[in-house]
Amino acid sequence: MKKESTLKKNRNEILWNLINAGLAGSLVFLGSLVNDGITLKGLAVAFIASLIIAVTKFKDYWSKEEGEYTSKIFKFV
Repeated sequence: MKKESTLKKNRNEILWNLINAGLAGSLVFLGSLVNDGITLKGLAVAFIASLIIAVTKFKDYWSKEEGEYTSKIFKFV
């Protein structure tokens, strides 16, 4: 019950951080296209780099907030 209310309360914050991570990834994608032009290899590398950046940015946020969402029983692990 407590997890559900915490999730509802922080839904906007989580959504904001997902959007922020996506924007960071898209900036990396666009920056990669500018350097070498548009090629299939360049698109693939830019897409992979943008996914890595987006996941890393959200992971950084989530590592700070995961204490609110994990149960107190598993805190010692």
